[in-house]
Amino acid sequence: MDYIFIDKTVKTSIYKQIASSIKDAIDGGRLTYNDRLPTEKEICEVFDVSQTAVKMAYQQLIDQAMIKRIKGKGTFVTNRSLYHQDLMNVYHFEFQPENEIKDIMFACVDDEYIINRMLKMEKEDTFFVIHRIVKSHQAPLLYQHIYLPEKMYPKLKKKYTPNTGVFSLIQDLYPYKIHHIQNTFSPAIASSAEAQLLHILPGEAIYLIRSQIFDSEERVMGYIVNYFPGEFSSFEVTVHAKP
Repeated sequence: MDYIFIDKTVKTSIYKQIASSIKDAIDGGRLTYNDRLPTEKEICEVFDVSQTAVKMAYQQLIDQAMIKRIKGKGTFVTNRSLYHQDLMNVYHFEFQPENEIKDIMFACVDDEYIINRMLKMEKEDTFFVIHRIVKSHQAPLLYQHIYLPEKMYPKLKKKYTPNTGVFSLIQDLYPYKIHHIQNTFSPAIASSAEAQLLHILPGEAIYLIRSQIFDSEERVMGYIVNYFPGEFSSFEVTVHAKP
């Protein structure tokens, strides 16, 4: 609560000072998504102000979509923008300079049946896996797993630069060109680990978008699994009718 400052000697309304203090704390990163705010009673007791002023301050921030009330739980920060994109152009986020890519794991793995099948690899083949978080304005936009067959990316560990977009990784480090991408879309429920990485609550809705990346010879150059927070993501599909 130390991010709230009230000066009772100025003419600025108390509720505006409370709202401005909380807004500044959110904008400055002291408060982030899902942080719990103090109750109206707690603010009244600490600052000796009326409950009406606190209600007005919270309502102003609710109207600005910066906080939300959850019945029986409290008031929480909810300042996250919505990622809206056509499903065929889902990787648009890679080309936005304001977005931050942060790798959290790099490994070489073998004998994972589903991944081998999606990469069209032999059972004994190995593949690289990269786990990463993509953030937009400090909030997680998605959690991503990237799988690349080792035989197509020799010496990747030496060439690999962390936090590089997957398209740059495939087409700039190696002589490959992406011909097309096949996406599948499905809803799911966030596990506790996924919820922690996406800054949502366990059990909340997420979207899974799985992508196979092909070259002109129909070889699978990579397989990607994207986890998007459901409340802050929306996708559309454009259907073109044949004449």
